[in-house]
Amino acid sequence: MSHRLGLVIGFAALLTAGVASTFGQAASAPFGVRQGAVAELKEAQSELVSLAQAMPAEKYTWRPAEGVRSVAEVYLHVAAGNFGLTAMAGVPPKPGFKFPGYEKSTTDKAQIIDQLNQSFQFAEDEINSLSDADLSKPIKWPSYPTVGDLILHIVAHAHEHLGQSIAYARVNGIVPPWTAAAQQRAAQGQQAPPARPQD
Repeated sequence: MSHRLGLVIGFAALLTAGVASTFGQAASAPFGVRQGAVAELKEAQSELVSLAQAMPAEKYTWRPAEGVRSVAEVYLHVAAGNFGLTAMAGVPPKPGFKFPGYEKSTTDKAQIIDQLNQSFQFAEDEINSLSDADLSKPIKWPSYPTVGDLILHIVAHAHEHLGQSIAYARVNGIVPPWTAAAQQRAAQGQQAPPARPQD
């Protein structure tokens, strides 16, 4: 997880620099902020969806303690963030999406995986639709005062709950699929891709 945290922190630094350069002007973002955000979201999507697929359906109601989000609720919380937070950036909202009650709307594994995929596709497409000048537009949220700040939060939010989902999977005896694949390659003596810490 320290490797992923480092990536997110590094991305945050680049995003901050990119957003700052657009204040008061319609300059292009020098670090490809939108493209970087979409790339990070695609990585989070791949790993979260693979975890959701690996988690047995009967574990979707599991929660580590009373009052803490269940497996299903964490996945739907991520989807809600992708739908709802992205709409706050000024793009057309997802038709029919509403925050209230969404996290508890279903425990059906297939439906949740479908919602995860739809939400990431929505966020990726809509972030790509923004112009570079849009990044400096203000929004009514003190913690994230510009569209660029909000995009950073969307990326960080997805990766934060990816980490939570990895912990949930491990506690329930599920090895993250990408780690299982790396272990299998190593056992077969195959050349591994560039090294990354196991999750």
